[in-house]
Amino acid sequence: MIFGGSTVKIAVALLNIFLALVATGGHAQETAAKATAPIWRDAQPSASETVLDRFNRELVELANAARPAIVQIRVTGQESKGGQPQGSRGSGFIIDPKGYILTAHHVIERAKDIEVRVSNAQRLPAHLIAADSQIDVALLKVQSEGEISVLPLGDSDTLRVGDMAIVFGYPFGRESSMNLGIISRSGRSYVESASFDHIQTDAGAYAGGSGGPLLNSKGHVMGMITMASERGNMGFATPINVIKRILPRLASGDRIAWGWLGVQMADVSLAQARTLGLTLPKGVVVSAVLPGQPAARGGIQRQDVILSINDNHVDSPRDVVRMVGGIEAGRVVRLTILRKGKTMHLSVPLGPKPISTKDREG
Repeated sequence: MIFGGSTVKIAVALLNIFLALVATGGHAQETAAKATAPIWRDAQPSASETVLDRFNRELVELANAARPAIVQIRVTGQESKGGQPQGSRGSGFIIDPKGYILTAHHVIERAKDIEVRVSNAQRLPAHLIAADSQIDVALLKVQSEGEISVLPLGDSDTLRVGDMAIVFGYPFGRESSMNLGIISRSGRSYVESASFDHIQTDAGAYAGGSGGPLLNSKGHVMGMITMASERGNMGFATPINVIKRILPRLASGDRIAWGWLGVQMADVSLAQARTLGLTLPKGVVVSAVLPGQPAARGGIQRQDVILSINDNHVDSPRDVVRMVGGIEAGRVVRLTILRKGKTMHLSVPLGPKPISTKDREG
């Protein structure tokens, strides 16, 4: 067939249009492909397991085992002046399958109603079994039809600075959380006494976390968080051995009367040391003896320097208050004192700590 010149021109034009469309389509597909391509690189599964992977897995397993035993404490207090009930929240942990829970005394202080929120979000009414403000511990009980997870209590005397520390709680009244750190100060408990130094950890503690447990790397409870720094970067825990020492008596209904001396004290300054007969500043100096109180009856005088209590050295008025406050009223304490350059030993029966804080010891 023979085509005219115009026909050939039309055919060429159509061919050019077709080729242009093909080129444009390819460019569009290329542009679309570029537009949908990710701007990141996906991680590829690793066939090998590192030391950190194993450590991470152990932490996850510890958290999964411990969290079901961590509870939130919800307290409804007395009504405010506006007629609205005042509430607060804290943390706690289950120590017995029968529903016994430990928390801090200050969490449930002045509580009218106590409610416990367990890990599955179930909310249960709780009643107070026992509490002690000196140790800052309270024992609650809930009734639950299901199986209850518990945390085992360890031996806080085995703690060392640098040991792993794990803190669980409900900070700021929100969901359960886990903080990881180390033991910064191992704390201390005293034989035949409820006196103690707090365990310190950098795992942190926050408002709402009081009453939560401090665990070691095995998931054993080594202490209970009762204080935190203002920034929340340090937590302070009561050693669990102290709590274990008094818990059976509290659970049986005993009300323990803690002792006191009835003195006011101050640190020994460098300037005072020589005047008091000390080569170096140590102990605490008695600045006042309250009349009619155990110290006065036991022969303690103003300007005496208390060097030790029951053979435990003291370095500050806080040490004396802590040691004496963990010994029951009626028991005798052995004091080593320095009076006018001479060392003396006194045996002083402690009296009950007064309810009034007007004559505060310290």
